[in-house]
Amino acid sequence: MIVLYGYMIYWVMAAIGITYGYHRYFAHGDYKTSPLVEIVLLYFGLLCGGRSALTWAGVHRIHHAHADTDKDPHSPKNHPWYVILFSLWKVKQIPRKYIIDLIRNPRVMFFHKYGKFIFAAHWIITTLLFGVNAVIINLMLFILSYVGFGILNFYGHDAKGPANNLLINLVAPFEGNHKDHHDEVLEQTVLYVFFGLRFSFSNF
Repeated sequence: MIVLYGYMIYWVMAAIGITYGYHRYFAHGDYKTSPLVEIVLLYFGLLCGGRSALTWAGVHRIHHAHADTDKDPHSPKNHPWYVILFSLWKVKQIPRKYIIDLIRNPRVMFFHKYGKFIFAAHWIITTLLFGVNAVIINLMLFILSYVGFGILNFYGHDAKGPANNLLINLVAPFEGNHKDHHDEVLEQTVLYVFFGLRFSFSNF
C-alpha cells in the first residue's frame, strides 16, 4: 500500500513541480505567477530528482534548441537510455544565454545554491517524523523522477524526431504529447479542462 501511496504522491508532485514548474514555467515561461507559487514549484521540483530549476530548465532549453542533433544532451539518436536517464547531471556548464533570465530570479538562484541542503533537510525531517514510510516515498520521488525523465526523452522521440506517446503520462505527468510540445501546439491539459487555462510554448 505504501508503494501505491508513494506513486500517487510522486505523480502529483511531479505534475506540479516538474511539468508545471520546471518545464512549463521556468523553462518556457508559459504563464505568470507569484513569488510564493514560484517557491512551491521550486521546492516540489527539487524533491523530484534533486536538481535545481536553473539546471533543469537550462538543459531543457539546449534540448529544444538542438533537438535530435549532436548538441542535444539527451537525444535517443545519439545516446543510450542510461545516458539519457542521468543527462541532467552530465551537462557540467550551461551557456549563459540559455539561463540569463533565471539567473536574475533570486528565488531560482537561492534554490540552486542551497538546494542540496534543502533536499537533505527534507529527507532528514520527514524520516524523523514518519520513519521508514518517508524513506520509501522519498526514494520513489527520486527514482521515478529519473525514470520518467528517461522514458519521456527516450520514447518521446523516434526516427523522425519528437513523437506523441500517451503512455508516457504514467511516469511523466501530462508530457505524453511530446511532438505537439516541440511543434508548439497548444495542449489541452488538466489545467485547461478544469480551470480554462491554456499554455502556449516559447521558441526555446
